[in-house]
Amino acid sequence: MNTVFASYMIVAWVVMAVAIFPSFPPRRGVLVILLTGILFLPQLGQGAIELGPVKFTNGNAVCYALLLSCLLYDANRLFGIHLPWADLPALIWCACPAVSVLLNDPPPDGSGAIRDAVSQTVSQTTQYLIPYLIGRVYFSDAEGMRELAAGTVAAGLVYVPFCLYEVRFSPQLHATVYGYAQHSFGQTVRFDGYRPMVFMQHGLAVGFFLGTAALLAAWIRKTEAGSDHWRYWSVWFLGPMLILAKSTGAIALTGVGLALLALARTSFVRVALLALVAVPPAYCVARSIGIWDGASLVQLSADSIDNDRAQSLEFRFDQENQLIDRALVRPAFGWGGWGRNRVANEEGKDISVTDGLWIIFMGTSGIVGLTAFGVMMLLPVIRYAVLLPAGTFASPTNAAATGCAMAVVLWSIDSLLNAMSNPLFLVMAGGLTCFVLPPPTSKSMSPTGMRGLAAHAIG
Repeated sequence: MNTVFASYMIVAWVVMAVAIFPSFPPRRGVLVILLTGILFLPQLGQGAIELGPVKFTNGNAVCYALLLSCLLYDANRLFGIHLPWADLPALIWCACPAVSVLLNDPPPDGSGAIRDAVSQTVSQTTQYLIPYLIGRVYFSDAEGMRELAAGTVAAGLVYVPFCLYEVRFSPQLHATVYGYAQHSFGQTVRFDGYRPMVFMQHGLAVGFFLGTAALLAAWIRKTEAGSDHWRYWSVWFLGPMLILAKSTGAIALTGVGLALLALARTSFVRVALLALVAVPPAYCVARSIGIWDGASLVQLSADSIDNDRAQSLEFRFDQENQLIDRALVRPAFGWGGWGRNRVANEEGKDISVTDGLWIIFMGTSGIVGLTAFGVMMLLPVIRYAVLLPAGTFASPTNAAATGCAMAVVLWSIDSLLNAMSNPLFLVMAGGLTCFVLPPPTSKSMSPTGMRGLAAHAIG
């Protein structure tokens, strides 16, 4: 697999993104860089260009471009950020690699524990803290959340033609443009057809992204009723495309999210959001201490979908059991990378399949790291659900933030079984951390003004 062209394309894209940032208002420029990078950058593992601790993968490149653009053109806003106690979990999460590395054996490449600790800390900070802080800076008010939601819907619509192409002709775009396939072709075959990957790491990532865009489109249409055509037609494009993406988990979670958002005009939505927030920690605890083996979910999958999906789910749980046992050997701060969190057979061959993001984090950063990451993602939703006045979740002012809060929770649930990192949801979580409502006299509370803003974001 020759990734040289793709590696240099990523570096070139960072330069280009920084160059075009001043062509937009700062918040719009952030959205353009964020969503363009998510949609179109190549997937790189081995072969990424490294400059010391700086590594140009697709996810890191998006974060570098955002950070450099903000430092060069909007530094006052970036340096004006205040870090309240709610940001402490994010800081702990980014410090965990250093502790994990120093508590384990030196890295096998002979680079030294200190250098490895710095490298892993920089990488984790880049991938997670930068998009989180970007959300804090640019999307922590009602207007910012409206633009973030509208931009996500627009990005979903942009992806629809590419997805349709791959549904019809099979996932080939990444190989055509960048010269190699980003994942096994066998995993794109579903239900006698294909599920698209386009330029993302897997068809599951595409499915969940389309589900998020469809959820936000339907929610915006419901809460900001009017004659804006983009809101009407976006639902009819994104909904069927989600079905054609053939990711049953994304379809199910999107359906759950829409069903609960339908209750947003009642006080029950607060309870629903908090109940969903409880799912990831409950799952992690139940699986870690062995009080739930997942057999009931496997049977439900066999009865309601098909045996292939049930067998896939059962295989994931079996692998997870082995990885949990391995992680609990170093429970506090984990194994610190280098694949030491994985399971090997008697010949020393790696036999692990790590599907869930949570078990990867528990294995590498331990219970401390996993808890910090979970709190970083879910505490903003708890804060939003608890502090927002009852009956205002579906108001024109708060609707976009409510939709983004639901998207963050659903992504956290999806990450229990799938390791599909996406900086978009970190941006959403960062914005919700210190979400500020506009004063009652703010013009941004006008439905007409909001419709114009959303339409402008889409256009």
